[in-house]
Amino acid sequence: MRTDAARSIGPRRSLGLSVRRRIEALDPGTDAEEMARLTFEVLYGDPPAVHAGYLLGFCRQMAVPHIAEVVYQGGGGKNLRDVGRRTEDTLALFGAFLHHGHSSPEGRAAIARMERVHARFAITEEQKLYTLATLVFEAERIGRHLGVEVLSPGQREASWRFWRGVAAQMPLAGLPASGEELLGWMVDYERREWRHSEAGRAVVECFFEDWSERWFPGATRRLSRGVLLALMEPGLRAALRLPEPGVWVERAVRAGMRLYVPLALLRPLRTDRSWSDHFGSAGRRRG
Repeated sequence: MRTDAARSIGPRRSLGLSVRRRIEALDPGTDAEEMARLTFEVLYGDPPAVHAGYLLGFCRQMAVPHIAEVVYQGGGGKNLRDVGRRTEDTLALFGAFLHHGHSSPEGRAAIARMERVHARFAITEEQKLYTLATLVFEAERIGRHLGVEVLSPGQREASWRFWRGVAAQMPLAGLPASGEELLGWMVDYERREWRHSEAGRAVVECFFEDWSERWFPGATRRLSRGVLLALMEPGLRAALRLPEPGVWVERAVRAGMRLYVPLALLRPLRTDRSWSDHFGSAGRRRG
């Protein structure tokens, strides 16, 4: 639950540095919901960055054949028929969790909607746990791969506690006692379960295409795949049998990431911005 202090977010616009200081003044033990909102919606809530982080976590799931088949469904899965809508709706739901807090009536309603969707598919508790882990750790793992500290220790703890709160609302059984334990379980799960499948590769190709069409107009589209490939860990690319990014693209992405994190602190940001401003019905109206 957000504390009264956490609800007071100050002016409608603030420099990222002020947002970061506000985050650092909060306690992950009591203010995880507000810390997560300020981190992922305000400080790093640029739509292309949000979409990239979501898509890379989703690619991790597609490297697990039995998860990939749930989405692929022999090539006729509903999610493949309208990839853009699936992305919009998912990120809008996650935006509701973050913006209102998982403990709020709005957050609980969004989690219930998500669970009603999941109930249509044969998804095991272990698969749900792995999906949750990709949400907890993707920003941290991208940063580690590129040699950039995206999150402070307090932000990492808040991310874990926030998504643990979502898991409690689902509810999801078998959650480890700490973020460190969940990360260890996640890495072991990937070691056991990651391998190539035609379903996983086909789904990833569809979602790559949506990413390219959304953010890379005209002649820039030829760069889109390389950007995602450079953000991916080599082991994930290998499991999905994706090519290596070009050397110059990889260098450019690493340099860009090293600039993006500190520059976020120098930009004026809307302190009330939300993923739902850009995804879901808002995104479809713009389209």
